[in-house]
Amino acid sequence: MALKKLLKSILNVNCIRILNVEFDQSSSPLYIHVNITKGQRSRCPICGRKCSGYDSTTERRAWRALDLGSCTVYILSDLDRIQCPEHGVHTEQVPWAYHHSGFTKEFEQQAAYLALHLNRTKVSKLMRINWRTVGTILSRTKDRLEPDSSIRFKNLKRIGIDETSYRKGHKYVTVVVDHDTGRVIWVGKGTGKEVLSSFFALLTQEQRESIELASADGARWIQSYIEEWLPNCERCIDGFHVVQWAIDCMDELRKEVWREAKQEEKEQPKQKKGRPKKEEVNKTEKHGKSYKYALGKNPENLTEHQISCLDEIRNLYPRMFRGYQLKEGLRKVFQCSKETIDEELKAWLSWACRSKLKPFVELSRKIRRHKEAIIATVKHGLSNARIESTNNKIKVLIRKSYGFRNIQNLIDMIMIVCSNLYFEIKLPYQLR
Repeated sequence: MALKKLLKSILNVNCIRILNVEFDQSSSPLYIHVNITKGQRSRCPICGRKCSGYDSTTERRAWRALDLGSCTVYILSDLDRIQCPEHGVHTEQVPWAYHHSGFTKEFEQQAAYLALHLNRTKVSKLMRINWRTVGTILSRTKDRLEPDSSIRFKNLKRIGIDETSYRKGHKYVTVVVDHDTGRVIWVGKGTGKEVLSSFFALLTQEQRESIELASADGARWIQSYIEEWLPNCERCIDGFHVVQWAIDCMDELRKEVWREAKQEEKEQPKQKKGRPKKEEVNKTEKHGKSYKYALGKNPENLTEHQISCLDEIRNLYPRMFRGYQLKEGLRKVFQCSKETIDEELKAWLSWACRSKLKPFVELSRKIRRHKEAIIATVKHGLSNARIESTNNKIKVLIRKSYGFRNIQNLIDMIMIVCSNLYFEIKLPYQLR
């Protein structure tokens, strides 16, 4: 009797009666045969209501429990089938496990908790289960913590849309974030029009009309889909992406100047033998590589060496320095006030299109197409910084797990970690 009480306490399960305990010395598993108490029998595993029996079929099933030292522990019990008026025919509910699970509740809690802190290979070795089972447990945990995902779509006013890669070979997921709560509200496999339309189709007409702002990158098709699905929404384009366009133009201009300098070097007569004088040393390689970081960084973050590089650029390569000034001018546009944004952006576009620098002339045309979105970004102070931080969390999850083959397991893990469901998962000793 004392042994049964001890096992009952270890299993941390009520409403059971231990019948027998078996131990196999060859493979070291511990089998605990139990029966459910009369008051908890014949209950629906979904709604928990008392139901009538469906047939006389009785099946013995086994559930994996937490290990006891070096022994694997299994709970064995005979179950009947019941017929629920609402959910139909199912196997009766057991108090130690969730529906459609071959593990106890505490086992799943511990496996899910460890999977969020360790990579799945280590979790599978520690828990002595297959690595695919870890993903299944995570998916089941997400469904248990949040049975209805549509509650995330309530009171949506400001959303952010972006995509991030999860695997080599251009494998992407599209992520939608609520700016007001900071939570991920939807994740879909792939990127493009069809993927984003599947998200908008989940929203009701009232929810689509309540969205006022949507931040995204500069993809053209996003604007057309926002106009189609969100009638009252104003699009904002993230300032980071716009400044990155200018940095790319600056880098293209730097390469162009570098190629011209290399061509001039080839046309010059060959140097005489011996060590050249200091003023004859070729600086082509320097402005081809060393200048890259000085031109790309913000002025307040420059080192003394990079400041000296800018001084050399101002004296030796005026075209390159004009490109740098244009890049900094665009960055300052996003720092101006709401009242002056129209004038500042108009002045920069006029400056860029008259600069005679081909990369920045093309950039001015591109920014002119996104002019309204840029003005809305400054006026409403909305950026994709929150969703970019979410993308970084997703990258950490992928690296920690050494990748995902099952995209649904990845989506479920993103929803757990990036939607505050993470804090509801506790270790078994915290449940007592």
